[in-house]
This record gives sequence, structure tokens and C-alpha cells, in this order.
Amino acid sequence: MIKVQVDKVWLGKVSVRDYIYKKALRLKESLGIVHGNEYMFIPYEKLKSAKTYTENSFKSKFNGKEYRLVDFDWKPYKEASTNQRSLL
Repeated sequence: MIKVQVDKVWLGKVSVRDYIYKKALRLKESLGIVHGNEYMFIPYEKLKSAKTYTENSFKSKFNGKEYRLVDFDWKPYKEASTNQRSLL
């Protein structure tokens, strides 16, 4: 699994750089996205259907490499409530 730390959730979406997304596809690995103390897991089989590319490209401040952002709907993992009972 490839882990990515994101700083912002914007309009219910998180953005990952396209070269990280392409690396996960190339290696056939799942993508783990962490925001604060919450996390989200996207299995490899659902990576292609879960994304939206941004139209703009950006330039890295450090190495000058251009990249685009890939947006995913932010659906953090939540454990099942122990207070809720099951139906008969």
C-alpha cells in the first residue's frame, strides 16, 4: 500500500498528486490517504473509478516538476459502533 498524507479536505474531496496515483496503478497497489487522525483506504480495483483529474497543472517548488492533482471523495474509515445492536 502506498500511503499519502494530505493537509486539506476541500468540498468533501482530497487531492493527491498524479505521479503518486500513477505509481499505485503501475505497482498494482492500493492507496492509503491520511488526514489528521482519520484515514481512507482505496483498493487497487477501485482506483480507476474513484478519481477525478483537475484541469490545471502545477509546478513543484522544489524540483520544478509539473504535476496535476487527482481528487478523491473523502470517506474516512469509521469503526462500527459497539452501542448499536443487530436486528433479529
